Amino acid sequence: MNLVMLDIDGTLTQSYDYDREIFGFVIAEVLKCPPVDADLNGYVDKTSIGVTMEAIQRITGRSPAAEEIEEVKRRVLLHFERLHQESPGFFCEVPGAARFLERLRTLEGAGIAIATGCWRSEALFKLWASGLKIDGIPMATCDADRNRQKIMKIAAEKAGDFFARPGFERIAYLGDGAWDLEAARALGYGFIGIGPRAKELKDTETVHWHADYLDVDAVLASVDDVLNK
Repeated sequence: MNLVMLDIDGTLTQSYDYDREIFGFVIAEVLKCPPVDADLNGYVDKTSIGVTMEAIQRITGRSPAAEEIEEVKRRVLLHFERLHQESPGFFCEVPGAARFLERLRTLEGAGIAIATGCWRSEALFKLWASGLKIDGIPMATCDADRNRQKIMKIAAEKAGDFFARPGFERIAYLGDGAWDLEAARALGYGFIGIGPRAKELKDTETVHWHADYLDVDAVLASVDDVLNK
């Protein structure tokens, strides 16, 4: 049995930009400092907890307190909820993502999992607000670990438990960032780039790339190619 693993921000939901903005605002709000640049490219661990911990360390010169991290986590979700109430249009799927997930569920010989750098609470909210149903899909988040590779390994372990498998023959990871490609390569997973940011990876690496899921058969063909190399 094979496994198809997906990221969330920029891969299933069009949330990278508002996510970055809200995180930068919330960290500044908690620390009572000027706005923080929360672009993942500027951080070692490109996850919600990794960005939060590193930003607090940089600004204060000390290790972050557990209470500060929990307060950032709580306020981020509150800001997401407020943004959704005021401007629900910000929350949307990558075009065709819902249909793609439904097709994946019927894919013979392959399971599905989600591995995201989000906290579970924010991940579930963004997926719900974007109209995506993930019931029955194992998911690992940064609540389990701050490191993206470790989160992906945990997602594979959860999928193994869910599908009653000791392991998977091949794993394909769908993501949109250079860090997604790097983590997938380090773990020996195949990689498929999704979205405009991932197009840059296609220019420098031999990877499959799709702007979205509107041509669902083409994306599934890439999945099949990666899983059967």
